[in-house]
Amino acid sequence: MKNKSLALLLLAGLTGCSQSSTSPEASASAAGKSETLYVNSRLVDCVGVAPMKCMQVRQAPDAEWELFYTQIEGFAFTPGYRYKLLVNVSELENVPADASSLRYVLVKQLEKTKA
Repeated sequence: MKNKSLALLLLAGLTGCSQSSTSPEASASAAGKSETLYVNSRLVDCVGVAPMKCMQVRQAPDAEWELFYTQIEGFAFTPGYRYKLLVNVSELENVPADASSLRYVLVKQLEKTKA
């Protein structure tokens, strides 16, 4: 009886320690929403926590460019090209005050054109 109790306790403990095998893209897709972002061809100076370079993005082809202070997971920016991207956006919990509360994950690069 003692061995059975110990085995059950160990099994329960190991089950609680298992890791999920879902990728960041899959978890963002399940929890977030899809958006199309247009990315400008160059990085510009901006100030977040400290001076840095930011992408300029917009959500429609004719909208004004806005500074984008965070990264898009899975996206590698190349200066000199404009991009149209499909991204998943999900909310993050318990983020520091100086960090974005949104997580952006690249789903698909729809267009890449020379500027």
